[in-house]
Amino acid sequence: PTEAITKVAKHLGDSERGATDINPVGLFLGLGLGLLVGLIHIPLPGDTVVSLGIAGGPLLVGLVVGRLQRTGPVLWSLPHSVSATLTQLGMLMFLAYAGSNAGAALADALASDLGPRLLATGAVVTVLVAVGLIVTRRVSAAYGPTLAGVMAGTQTQPAVLAYANDVTRADPRVNLGYALVYPVAMIVKVVLAPIIGGF
Repeated sequence: PTEAITKVAKHLGDSERGATDINPVGLFLGLGLGLLVGLIHIPLPGDTVVSLGIAGGPLLVGLVVGRLQRTGPVLWSLPHSVSATLTQLGMLMFLAYAGSNAGAALADALASDLGPRLLATGAVVTVLVAVGLIVTRRVSAAYGPTLAGVMAGTQTQPAVLAYANDVTRADPRVNLGYALVYPVAMIVKVVLAPIIGGF
């Protein structure tokens, strides 16, 4: 009933600001734990050491605390509007950093003898990823947004993730596919990089 709205608002809350407030304790504690986990070095056979780094560590901790949602008085989740803003800001900062650092190096590499070989290697990797996606589609029955997130995760590529989120209007299945694949892809890349560099 209309006359009960005041009581409902008092019980459930009716604050626009409250719906968008960040819990700073949960946010920074989660980030701190993620960075610490990312610094852990895991020894592998052949004197190889792997770590999740400053990207993989927070992602792994975020998956765990996101599942918990709350631990006592600490709220781990972020309001949707805050999450979307931080996602966009982080993406813009990443692209600005990557572009400003890689632009000159890319031009020099393409002008050298190494350029054509890099392009050919990139084409081969792209074809392999496409074949892997087709196999994933057949085996796991994943499709659409989830598969887009898986593709971004296998490439550990936040730009692909941002594009997939934009195209699908932030379908949560995109981030789910990304989060499921990203930690494994990051570890595999770290392990394979020195092996491939040895050839």
